[in-house]
Order: sequence, then structure tokens, then C-alpha cells
Amino acid sequence: MTSSNQRKKRPSKAAIMRLRAEVEARPKGRDLPPELAEVIANYRPPHTPQTTMEKIQPFLVAAITASNLSGKESVRKHCNHLTQIACFALKRGQALKLSVVLTTAFIDEYIRIGMAQDTDHNRAERRRRLLALARTANPGPHVPPKLTPIGHSAVKPCYTPSELAVIMRAARVQPTQMRQRNLAIVVALGAGAGLDSIDLRALLTDHIEDLGTNGIRIHVQGPRPRVVVLRAPFEQLLRDAVQDMPSGQLLLGRKQDRRTTAARATERAAVHNAPHIEQARLRATWLADLMTESVPLAVILQAAGLKSARTIAELQPHIEPWLEHKGLTESHDAALRGAQS
Repeated sequence: MTSSNQRKKRPSKAAIMRLRAEVEARPKGRDLPPELAEVIANYRPPHTPQTTMEKIQPFLVAAITASNLSGKESVRKHCNHLTQIACFALKRGQALKLSVVLTTAFIDEYIRIGMAQDTDHNRAERRRRLLALARTANPGPHVPPKLTPIGHSAVKPCYTPSELAVIMRAARVQPTQMRQRNLAIVVALGAGAGLDSIDLRALLTDHIEDLGTNGIRIHVQGPRPRVVVLRAPFEQLLRDAVQDMPSGQLLLGRKQDRRTTAARATERAAVHNAPHIEQARLRATWLADLMTESVPLAVILQAAGLKSARTIAELQPHIEPWLEHKGLTESHDAALRGAQS
């Protein structure tokens, strides 16, 4: 028999706070309005197979239901953001659960790796939207209340002159005309003009201005519009590749919004005894070539579409083979001194 003096122990203030935090961290359930359910049911992204969407759709329903999104257009846009990170999760072997995908760590991993070739603006915008949704759909300690800056992706190393020579030979010898043309365009515009995957997406044949003996100008479109003069060793490679292409045609692929156009061209290429070809490394090679010439830094930055010299500084440790190739390793002191030749 319990003594009247014995009282039930009251929970401590800390225990009450922990329980409250746990309750608040649980996803808020709601009935998904029919019009929003219809938006999700009818959502069909252009480059995602239907079989993949069948796996992703329950995740979309769960995320939108647990969120506070109410507008049809907002839901449609978030379906795109959620589908892209869900595709990345499937490739990484992750379960499509809110507690797994909608966390700061996984969202940042997706932005850093899955969107590595996208613009800084697109990466920041998608990260902002995904984290904002995660704070309502999957609240808790894994989703911070404030955004932190996106981690910087260091520049990839350039190819050495000998590696580039092998790649250029491969760009001229492919088993089919289509593969040869695509690889030649990727190599010429990457290592010869510094174009990256984003620059290549919207490039048409009309954007190649052939001036004959005065060279070739590339009128780059997209988020970093600029005019770049093609390096002389790549002129004939590009001319041969585009000579029979009609006006107004995309240089690569058939759809301008395809994200992997350059990668598909290099992955399909038959390359033997050559380094793996990446557009980012071709662009870095173009930069290394210019950095070891008498080209003012301001001109390089303008041609590359760069707003700062950070990429140039990060590439500096990799340019020694280019200095040796051009016989510049023994002339550093004279160049720094400004000695007359």
C-alpha cells in the first residue's frame, strides 16, 4: 500500500523540454488537398523514365503532404527539385525517405556532387528551396534553422601537354562519324576555348564565327555570355567537325536543357590508352595553356567568364608540365626581373 506521503515523481523541466522537442520534430500530418495531389500525379519530368518516377512519386506525396506548400505552381516547382534529389538518392543507393533525403547533410551532398556542373545561382536556389522544405517536412536536429554557404568545389587539374596530344588524336579517330564529330567539338571547345558543360548546352552552329585566316570566334551563350577566340591548334579540328552541320542546329545533342550533353559525348567515345576525358579538365587545360603565355590576367578572366582569380590560383600547382613544355622553367628569374632579351 502506497503511503499518503509518497507522491508520484514529477518529470523534470529538462525531460518536459525533450518531450516537447520530440513532438515538435515529428512531421506535421495533413490531408493533401485534391488539387495538389493531382499536380503530383500529373507531374512528368522530361528526362526521367516512367519506371523511375513510379519509385519517386510516393516520396513526392510524402514530402508535399508533410510540408506547408499550398499553391499548385509552387508544388509543381518543388516536384522538380524533389525529383532531382530523389534521382540522386537512388543512384547513391539511399532509401527514398524524408528522414534520409531531406537532411542538411544529404542535400549538401547532392548540391556538391549531383549539381557540380550547374551554375552557382541554380545550386544556391535549389539548396535554399530544399532546405526550406526540409525544415517543415523533416524538422529536427539534422536540418539547421539557418543556411550556411555552399562549399566551394576546387578546380580539377589540367591535362599535361602529352595527355592533351593523345586526346586530340582520339578526337580525330572514332568508329562513327557522329562520335568523331561530337568528341572533336567537345575537345576543341573545351581545351581550345575554355567552354564547360554549361557553356556547351545552348551553343548553335550560328555561334561559331569562322574568320578564315584570322581565326575562329566562339559566341558563348547561357549564364556567362562572352566571345572567345579559339586557340590556333584547335581551329582545323573544329572546322572539320562542323563543316556539314546546318545553320541553327545545336552543336551537341538535340535538347538544349539536357544536362549531360558533353559527358555523353565523351562516355560514348572509343578512347584507348588515353586519360579519362572530362569537360572540366579540358577547360582547366585551356586555362593552364593561357597562364603560361604572355596573356594578361584580365584578358584570361574575361575570356573564361570568371569574376575572380580564385580558379587561376587553384590551378597554379598543376601547370608545371606546361612550363616545362614551353621551356619556361629556367626563365622565371629573368621574367620576374624584367630583363631585356
